[in-house]
Amino acid sequence: MQQFITDGQTLKELEAELFSMLQKTYGEMFQQVLERLDEELAKQRDKKRYYLKDKRTVRIQTLFGEVEIRRNDYLDREKGAYTCLLDHFLGFDGAKGMGPLLEETAIDLAVTGPSYRQAAEALKKMVGYAVMSHETIRQLVLQATVDRHRPMEMERQVLFVEADGLYVKRQRSRRRGKEEKILAVHQGWKVNGQRISLVGKRHYVHETKEPVWEGLETFLIEEYGYDPMRDWVVVNGDGAEWITACREYFGKRVFFQLDRFHVAREIRECFQNHPRYRII
Repeated sequence: MQQFITDGQTLKELEAELFSMLQKTYGEMFQQVLERLDEELAKQRDKKRYYLKDKRTVRIQTLFGEVEIRRNDYLDREKGAYTCLLDHFLGFDGAKGMGPLLEETAIDLAVTGPSYRQAAEALKKMVGYAVMSHETIRQLVLQATVDRHRPMEMERQVLFVEADGLYVKRQRSRRRGKEEKILAVHQGWKVNGQRISLVGKRHYVHETKEPVWEGLETFLIEEYGYDPMRDWVVVNGDGAEWITACREYFGKRVFFQLDRFHVAREIRECFQNHPRYRII
């Protein structure tokens, strides 16, 4: 206490230092509780079934920071496999290296916030260091169970994306030009007589250094309230490598289709010498 009085710290510095001390204290208490519980499980186990193999050290990222514990590993004679009774008792995977409360906090920040990057930054400020990357948070959201989100049958949303590259010439520049990645987004279409209009149309021009589909996903979250666990994305494009990469980024929740112009061009090229070319 004396050091806080004599060091002349600001309120912000004092708050940050006390928070760090509390994290360390809670982390040590958490470690002691887990190791004591592991000892009790060792005493009460079925020794005929569970053979104590050795002790292993695991590091778990938590809201208190990183906690290191030594836990018992067993050979399950019935199943012929190694197991950890502490993990089974507490319902988590210690080898994963991440506490469930930290994981849930990261997912909630990602789903309710504007982007995965901001979720990672918010978590960094909360814990005190870069506990996980924005891509790790994104993978957690994609792997999360569906019952954590709104039922798809009740509130299913589909976003349509028209993707294309526009080659733009540069004046007074050594580089002749650059392909601008432009994506038009809408929520479908409606028919009014003989006219068809798109619903909720917005344009996204990729200008940042991040991957194009990561940038678009942030745009979808901000503009449409896109939920990666609920919503579907239909991408229409010319088959360029950067466009078809949407399948790797969005995974099972995306459908890619080759646009009609390029389908027609392929047909013309394939059947240009066919006697029924015009009919086809």
